[in-house]
Amino acid sequence: MTPLKVLQEMVKALASAECDFCLIGGHAASLYRAQERFTRDVDFALVAHRLEDSKNVASQCISDVGLKPVVAFIPRGDGEPDRNSICLVTSKPEVGASTGIVDVLLPDLPWISEAVQRAQFNLIDLQFAKVPVITPEDLILAKCYALRNSPERFQDLDDLKSIFESISDLDLDYLKMRLSDLSLCIPQQIVRFAPKSLRF
Repeated sequence: MTPLKVLQEMVKALASAECDFCLIGGHAASLYRAQERFTRDVDFALVAHRLEDSKNVASQCISDVGLKPVVAFIPRGDGEPDRNSICLVTSKPEVGASTGIVDVLLPDLPWISEAVQRAQFNLIDLQFAKVPVITPEDLILAKCYALRNSPERFQDLDDLKSIFESISDLDLDYLKMRLSDLSLCIPQQIVRFAPKSLRF
């Protein structure tokens, strides 16, 4: 199944489920970059109407598109508050692949719930449907969070740099507040590309 087909089928499954969701990851980043980038992965964030059901809803949606769901783990970063370590449902990798084609992040990650809520007002027409997409501000937070835990993620650094270069009307007050709330900062490797008020 191609990434585009997975994207279309997952949107359909998630839209029919008892949850709020949004597109994240490389597909979302491409919407905010000056140059689109290739990505095989299809990434979503999901918040079920009852938070404890999020894992089950994600697993069911992955099953509904004909893939096998697998519960996965994202290690807790240094200084990060304790959390339930089950924060990702992925699809079983295809033969010859090292990762699954679709990932669904769960609200155990501290930036997810607010990002999903804000995305409900950020519907973007992807030609096959209007899809809630993570806002550029929340995508910046997600990238900073991922880089705090895994500083070597080159693609996340490149996405941040491109977003800062491409979008001039970011909500800087919101970004500063949430960076502080989540104890995050712009990575030193690309801080010179960030607006001056975020360079701390």
